[in-house]
Amino acid sequence: MADKWNAWVWVRWKTGTSAQAWETWKDHPKIKSAWSTHGDWDCCLWVNVSDHEALEEFVWKTLRHNEWVESTRTMWAKQWW
Repeated sequence: MADKWNAWVWVRWKTGTSAQAWETWKDHPKIKSAWSTHGDWDCCLWVNVSDHEALEEFVWKTLRHNEWVESTRTMWAKQWW
């Protein structure tokens, strides 16, 4: 478990985004879970990717392909216990 890395992606929706904007990602195998958030970002996705290149590909080819996504921010974290 000590070598397990995880990635999170925060998403900001465009103005007027419908609740159905999430539906394109609902069964995506790389998304472990999704949360609606308040503040600077509208949602946070916990994604299952093995390295930085895979994360970048996922963000740019999947998430940003959604017409309602205005911007994203990514973060890696390592689980220690």
